[in-house]
Amino acid sequence: MSADDVTAEWTALLDRLELDADRILAAAPGTADTAVIEPWTPPSTPLPVHLADRARRVVERQRLAMERARTDLDDLRQHLGAVDRIPGTRRPDAPAFLDVDG
Repeated sequence: MSADDVTAEWTALLDRLELDADRILAAAPGTADTAVIEPWTPPSTPLPVHLADRARRVVERQRLAMERARTDLDDLRQHLGAVDRIPGTRRPDAPAFLDVDG
């Protein structure tokens, strides 16, 4: 594989990882988990040295995206906890109707 092919392969992967992170960061509050992130595999060749700084920036974007997703998840858990504390009007196993005519 030529050096140009290796650079192209890694550039395409970095572009994709950056786009995935940006989609999460741009999502409306509470919706970061709806961004579809497809699995990926790293290229079989080592990262070219001249792409190292870009890779570090992409890793930082991914870290920010993970923090955002974690915040959304924590907020969701808080909301669900609040909903669980609202008392129900009847027990779930109680009959909903009473047959008075027999």
